[in-house]
Formats: sequence, structure tokens, C-alpha cells
Amino acid sequence: MESLQQTAARVLGPLLHAQPLSPGKVAFAWTVAAGAALGRAGIPTWTPDGILRIKARDAAWRTELERARPMVAKRLNQLLGPDAVRRIIIAE
Repeated sequence: MESLQQTAARVLGPLLHAQPLSPGKVAFAWTVAAGAALGRAGIPTWTPDGILRIKARDAAWRTELERARPMVAKRLNQLLGPDAVRRIIIAE
């Protein structure tokens, strides 16, 4: 059985690849890649040089976001392509 995140990446990936890269597109991909809880736990800000900054709600969520960073980065690469998000910075 395929998870919702895997299904979303498989279905949305080709659709997102066809659209120009923008902060809104990256923020949407962040929500899909991070999942419901983590998606709400941080506010994403993307810059055209490939840096995604996530402002965590608090220290506890920052810890969770740090733990999930490798998984979320992989999903973002699937949704946006390998060069869209080159670095993820998580701050409080």
C-alpha cells in the first residue's frame, strides 16, 4: 500500500515540474512534502538561490523539523526537482 505522501509526490510531481519555480510553488510543495502536522509547524520562505528557510513555531517543533529534514528534502526533490531546494535552514 502506498502512503499519501508517496501518492501525492507521484501525482503532483509531473504537474509541479511543468510550472515555473516560484515561492508559492515551493510553499505548496513544502506542505505536501512535510505532511499536515509538520507543514503547519513551520512557515517556509524560499529564495531563488535554492535556500528554503523554515521558521518553526517553537523549540519543540524545531526539533521535529530538524529530525524530518532529510525525509522532507527527499520529497521536495521528487516534487520540484533536485536543484529547486539546495539547502533547508530551520530556525525558531
